[in-house]
Amino acid sequence: MNQEQDIQLTFDEIVRACDNNVDWVVSVIEEEIISIHGNPQQASFSGFQLARLRRAHRISRDFDAGAAATALILQLLDELEVLRKG
Repeated sequence: MNQEQDIQLTFDEIVRACDNNVDWVVSVIEEEIISIHGNPQQASFSGFQLARLRRAHRISRDFDAGAAATALILQLLDELEVLRKG
């Protein structure tokens, strides 16, 4: 699916998908778990970003990890996935 066909979500929809935790969503954006342009409250989010945030949310919850630790765990998981494919 290309980006033009991907769903587009608002900040409020992203926050609702992450247990209505605005501070957590902003903190993981600041840790660059997902990339956005401009202010998070005015940004448009893709389905891929939603999936990544949900994965980050599960990691954060399951391991009681802060945003920085969650970002590191996701980075390591991404690298592991690349190694497995290569």
